[in-house]
Amino acid sequence: MEDFDMDADDVMEQENEQSPKKKTLQPSGIALEALTGLLDSYTPGEMKNSRRSIPTLPFQQQQPSHASSISTPVRSKNTPQVSTPNVVTFQARLNKAEIVIEHIGSVAKAKDSTERKTSPSIQLRSLLKPYKYMYQTIYKRADVLNKQLEEFEDLFLTMLNSKENDKANAVLYPIGNAVQDEVPLVGRIVCDSAGQLNAQSITLEGSSRTSKCNRVRLDVSSLSSYSLFPGQIVMVSGIYTNDGCFHAKQLTTPPPIPPTTETKIANDLNFMVAAGPFLLANGNFSALEELLRRAVEDPSVQTLVLLGPFVDERSSYVQKLQDKTYEQVFNEIIEKIKSYQIKTILIPSVRDIHHDSIYPTYPFSINEPKDSTTLYGSEPSLLTIDGLQCAVTSTDILCHLSSEEISSNQTTDRMCRLIRHLFQQHSFYPLIPPNESVSVEYEQAFEHAKLTSLPHLFITSSDLRPFIKFIDSVCAINLGRLVKNQDSTMINNASGTYAKIHLSKTTDDISTGTILNDHLHIQILRL
Repeated sequence: MEDFDMDADDVMEQENEQSPKKKTLQPSGIALEALTGLLDSYTPGEMKNSRRSIPTLPFQQQQPSHASSISTPVRSKNTPQVSTPNVVTFQARLNKAEIVIEHIGSVAKAKDSTERKTSPSIQLRSLLKPYKYMYQTIYKRADVLNKQLEEFEDLFLTMLNSKENDKANAVLYPIGNAVQDEVPLVGRIVCDSAGQLNAQSITLEGSSRTSKCNRVRLDVSSLSSYSLFPGQIVMVSGIYTNDGCFHAKQLTTPPPIPPTTETKIANDLNFMVAAGPFLLANGNFSALEELLRRAVEDPSVQTLVLLGPFVDERSSYVQKLQDKTYEQVFNEIIEKIKSYQIKTILIPSVRDIHHDSIYPTYPFSINEPKDSTTLYGSEPSLLTIDGLQCAVTSTDILCHLSSEEISSNQTTDRMCRLIRHLFQQHSFYPLIPPNESVSVEYEQAFEHAKLTSLPHLFITSSDLRPFIKFIDSVCAINLGRLVKNQDSTMINNASGTYAKIHLSKTTDDISTGTILNDHLHIQILRL
């Protein structure tokens, strides 16, 4: 009987509560299934679940009205958190200035401690200003990647036609057009399913011009050796089999990029290179101050090159920051660097929380007078110091490549092989899709993250073990990081590494690897 006592408004309210809510229209059907399958094929296995879960967005913590501190966004919980040594542990370290790795060329002169510092000529070839990102449509991205693939097709054709044999008029066959003869195909290595690349999931994707973007599964069981990763562009010679696969008999990597023009060093060069993080626990500057002090006290050091991150998004101190903004922390670092009055070049990182995390990363936007001692480059950058050409990157491409590369019967050193991939693919970051920590704008990367010629030095900062390697005519240096993650309480783990580079003057062309090797003196030292 109580139900009959309800008035019309109550009945309407009850019906609204019981009726299903209006659903927003979502894309469905074949197009959605195709798009989902394409996304899965380009997604590593460990990312698959995290992609489908709703991420925790950064939010602005509410501060009391009487609080004088400045609110700071809290980072996503998905961002890994690492700890850095505290001041006490850093000051008590036992391996100060220890030489970790050293290369001494056969004719490298000893550095003159009484030599006066001279200002070298420095040129930066890098991205100059900010650009719009996240405006790139999937069609524009596909067009950029296709253009890159077509350029490599032309390189392979030139290489084939330059050989003095019966293939003077060689042609590339379209992928997916099965023929009975042995034919050459050029395409990009992709994974045909979710997860990491393996020998059973290798697929070759062709260009729009030659193959209409068709794909074919690649059988590499007959190859004596190979080294492959997603995004790599290769030429494969083989035959089609009855099961629709392409049975590879020979794998050819792209022709190497040409060396730099003839270069002679008129004066001795001395510079130091270090990579972040630079802050200890609680934002202490002791590690950065120690590095700057060593650079100033060494009379031969002309330039200091610093690679990000400067305000590291993975730092536990930065993630818990409450009393100041990220920009204020960065400005304090800049003021500390300027106070030592040394010529400094700053390269950003995608891990800099105060800067746009996009690759390639544009330089820090700071108004500096023309006679300033501080220069700002992009990530990556091509740096020329008195003719010595250095390719510099703060992105950990070596670690990203090592986790995605598959290989068989390789006799070369792994680090040398990974760096040679960069030279063969003409790119600072050839991995497609990129690591989940790197957001690539392909249109900008195609122009500003491209290697057009072999540098003299290739300098990177990786979490892998520091090294000095000579690859062809290039000296590759992984200098490590200035402040290491504090994974234990050991005092020996309290300090990271940095590099000191000395190049003796010479009238010979250093573009040949032997001359460069002989005149270089490189040290990777503990802080």
